[in-house]
Amino acid sequence: MDPKENAPLIAVVRVRGTVNVTKEVATTLSKLRLLRVNSSTLIRLTPSVEGMLKKAKDHLMWGRIDKGTLRLLLLKRGRLPGGMRLSDENLSRFTRYKSLDELVEAVWASESPSRVLKPIKPVFRLSPPKGGFRRSVKKPVKKGGVLGDWGDRISTILKRMI
Repeated sequence: MDPKENAPLIAVVRVRGTVNVTKEVATTLSKLRLLRVNSSTLIRLTPSVEGMLKKAKDHLMWGRIDKGTLRLLLLKRGRLPGGMRLSDENLSRFTRYKSLDELVEAVWASESPSRVLKPIKPVFRLSPPKGGFRRSVKKPVKKGGVLGDWGDRISTILKRMI
């Protein structure tokens, strides 16, 4: 059985910057394509990805994304090369998908979201959350912070960042 088959689709957001980051963690963050603060990417939670997330847990927050938030993320923050937005016209012109809903379904069902998203940029540049994080960016979720696994609650903070 392929581990990617039942792996949930997660959104990973970089919360902390580059100061005092070890080389090992910096390499992990670059493999996840998270080079800047408040940047996000979509990946499947496989065992290898889980290990990468644990290694960089002091700089990231992640959780399972729902279809509504995925659609909103692609609509508002998805970009084609050249900075073009993901309108139905641009999608049909530059990708094999005719509409945004078709793209959302393809990403949701795929094993590798980054392959489906080509030529769409794999990293989404988000703004800081409206109203702030309301918690410390230096503590894990279980201790009253924002770092680590948010589970299904990631959608609430992502909507504030989109």
